[in-house]
Amino acid sequence: MFSNSQSLCHNAAMTDYKASAPNHEQSQLPGLTPDQLKRLMQDWGKPAFRAKQITDWCNKGILNPTEMSNISNDVRQKLNNELLCEPLKLVRRECSSDGTRKYVFALKRGRFAGKMVESVFIPEPRRGTVCISSQVGCVLDCPFCHTGTQDFEANLTAGEIMAQILAIKADLRAEPIATSEALHNDVTHIVYMGMGEPMANETAVHESISLLMCSDGLNISRRRITVSSSGLTPQIQRLGELHPVNLAISLHSAIDAKRDTLVPINRKHKLQELRSCLNAYPVGKQRHITLEYVLLDGANDQNDDLQALIQFVNPERERINLIQFNTFPGSPYCGTSKQDMKVFAQHLISKGIRATIRRSRGDDIMAACGQLKAATKLNNKQ
Repeated sequence: MFSNSQSLCHNAAMTDYKASAPNHEQSQLPGLTPDQLKRLMQDWGKPAFRAKQITDWCNKGILNPTEMSNISNDVRQKLNNELLCEPLKLVRRECSSDGTRKYVFALKRGRFAGKMVESVFIPEPRRGTVCISSQVGCVLDCPFCHTGTQDFEANLTAGEIMAQILAIKADLRAEPIATSEALHNDVTHIVYMGMGEPMANETAVHESISLLMCSDGLNISRRRITVSSSGLTPQIQRLGELHPVNLAISLHSAIDAKRDTLVPINRKHKLQELRSCLNAYPVGKQRHITLEYVLLDGANDQNDDLQALIQFVNPERERINLIQFNTFPGSPYCGTSKQDMKVFAQHLISKGIRATIRRSRGDDIMAACGQLKAATKLNNKQ
């Protein structure tokens, strides 16, 4: 494990971020495809329809075999003995006044047991979005992001990524959201915007996308899946080739010298390289790439920042999502005022650029953009 100063140099300047699978100590039930479950049933000498029954339970968020009431006792026992059926333990759930829910999960896998990650469910009238984590901590150390202040601990497996979504589905079934607004109570959209850089864990992320899109699984359209990246251009290119889902880029500055500090991976993959990568990324009809831009007072909200951003963006393929800075303990930054954010947005719009100011959700429970940071190890007393 690297200290913050060591990891900044190692991660941003030296690592080649090649695809590498996380360490699987034991096969995880939510990481298995329906076909893999069928083969497993065949290996166990069980009828193929058992795989469909198990998949149906998983799709509801039920991973504990003892709750799978139509499964025979011997199959339940085999599942418990030979698979890690529930790779995450729910440590706590926090509910925001706006209906947002934050979940803190602890891993159960081998030497990573007890390491924690956070996920968020964001309900709206017409959609329910799960913001999922792909790593424990993050490899990129962006200084305005709370997760970036946490040392990188582990890549999540595809099973652990899926288990976040399934646990939230089960929770919503057991306890629907009750607010004065009519909010969605099921998972319709997935965003890889939680803890970690998804493209630095691309093998598990690709596996989980395949599981999400599987027609016998959750069957979520790629148009409802968004992967966010800070700009790992080779991995973004492969994403476009293999799983051309919606793409969001954590941009935060269109000036190399400033982005080197705010988004340190820029030292390895400069803005010109990122621009070429975005130009080539497949974008469907009436779709767009989102450029995420947290406005920081005095750091990236000045006139030169605005002009550089106007020059960088491709208005035909991209829109800009201006994000209010969500503070966290010890942060060296302050957010741009709401009035100045509006002026910044209006300047972009006047140039024919689609720009919106994202509504902050869940900031009262530290669940808003850039605020996720779980303790790296589960306290034995919990």
